[in-house]
Amino acid sequence: MILSTHTRRLPGSPLCLLLSLAACLSQAAQPQPPAVPDFTVEAPIDGRTFRLSENRGRWVAIHFLLKTECPYCLRHTQTYATNAPSDGSVVHLFLKPDSAGEIKAWAAKLGEQASQIPVYRDPDAQLARQLRIPDGYAFHGETVHYPALVLLDPDGREVFRHVGRSNADRVPYPVFAAKLAELRRVPAPRLEEYNLGPDRLALQGYDPVSYFTGPKPQKGRKEFSTQHRGVTYFFASEEHRKLFNADPAKYEPTYGGWCATAMAKGEKVEIDPANFKITNGRLFLFFKAFYANALKEWNRDEANLTAKADAHWHRLSGEP
Repeated sequence: MILSTHTRRLPGSPLCLLLSLAACLSQAAQPQPPAVPDFTVEAPIDGRTFRLSENRGRWVAIHFLLKTECPYCLRHTQTYATNAPSDGSVVHLFLKPDSAGEIKAWAAKLGEQASQIPVYRDPDAQLARQLRIPDGYAFHGETVHYPALVLLDPDGREVFRHVGRSNADRVPYPVFAAKLAELRRVPAPRLEEYNLGPDRLALQGYDPVSYFTGPKPQKGRKEFSTQHRGVTYFFASEEHRKLFNADPAKYEPTYGGWCATAMAKGEKVEIDPANFKITNGRLFLFFKAFYANALKEWNRDEANLTAKADAHWHRLSGEP
């Protein structure tokens, strides 16, 4: 306290400068959280292994599932496996502390997804203890660790965790996606500016991939759905859903799904989902009625209107 008072009285003194420099050096020397020690886990179903050190440069989401029978774990695993982009930048690691045989029996309940979702074994919950997942949850007559999700950054450092207070307390996928976007410094979409239907459904249920693969867009089906950045998309087939999940930005409509011609005027106008154009790999949608077709106006001055629409959409959404 004496030194602090003295430096306030003599801001230009050598002692003050030395103390300031020491403070800066002390702050700079603060170590970053250490990387999680390397570990290896194996999937009993097909014998594949995951080694953390071999996945540097990727985000790793570690899902600690509960021991024994767990319907919530099934639903959680299916939701994340279905919605998570398969671009290789994020790895979802689903772990159970059961025996190999128990894991095989449990994973079989994933149905058609069983062969696509490796469920790894965490013997005796060793990794759960290493990452300090609390124990003591009474479940099916046993005492097990609590359900948890731990996210590691590309350097292998923990940047987010959620430990559920009960079996049903899980991180919904949209919440996880928003947190990942925040950590990646990607702005979360302003969904209030998007053209979305009930349940935040885009394109009035049309399949975004079908615009690029066929002469006409196709209606999607609810059973082939996914969420990307909080927006729901339907697809005509599982193949189309996989294509979208692998590269969502390639198939997303411009301007949040509003009429491109109207956006060039700074307006949000509904579309006819079958009235579209693809230019330079971008999907543009347009209003159409018996008395007007906005695509015709767009085609008369596309380059100029694109620049104006891009500027207006950036102002509304904050997106490029």
